[in-house]
Amino acid sequence: MPSVPRNLIIDDQSIFHVTWQCHNKDWLLKEGWAKKIYYNLLLKFKDRYHIKIYSYCFMSNHPHLTGYCETQQQLSDFFRIVNSLFARLVNKRLNRRGQVVMDRFKSPKIESEADLERVMLYVDLNPNRARMVVHPKDYKWSSFAYYAYGEEDILITPSPTYFKMGVTATQRQSVYLSMIEEILRNDWCEKKPFSSTYFVGDPDWVKRKYQKLKEIKKEKIQKWRKRFKEKFLK
Repeated sequence: MPSVPRNLIIDDQSIFHVTWQCHNKDWLLKEGWAKKIYYNLLLKFKDRYHIKIYSYCFMSNHPHLTGYCETQQQLSDFFRIVNSLFARLVNKRLNRRGQVVMDRFKSPKIESEADLERVMLYVDLNPNRARMVVHPKDYKWSSFAYYAYGEEDILITPSPTYFKMGVTATQRQSVYLSMIEEILRNDWCEKKPFSSTYFVGDPDWVKRKYQKLKEIKKEKIQKWRKRFKEKFLK
């Protein structure tokens, strides 16, 4: 995706899907100690910046997270400090120098709770799609065990969609697990990865959001051309 100012993608009080790549797509997040560092940094700073983490999956060279932010600025500040400290600690551990996180993180906005549910399933199934495991239960570094089996995970704030899956925790876990199993049986996958778009939601809503971006871009180009003419073509 070409770079677009984050305040044109994420609003205050938004549900987000965040991901980023390690520099040169190196496997700097592969080892358990690296994943643990990132987990602990997210845990340490999420409350300070009023961020809720609904789900996550740490792959070998990139993470996926869904959650909620009170303000767009807090979201930016949160990942700025978490990612910068992660880079510093990884470089120290590996006795290396240079960039760890490649470019800025992506943060598509999620329109509704139903769309959030789709992205959460996508996130927890990442290790399966990458052929790292046959079933997400065999992958440690994701939110799957929390939602499917009720295992404690202090990083997670339960998703609002999860509470609508049943009256009791056992019912909710059974529903979530059955959704995962259904996807695995049908070899389902999203035609377009959620990280390759700015907006996740109803197609008409997404179309309107992209049209707005297009209009803003056109307006900025027109303003730039006007300033250029006024400055250099007098």
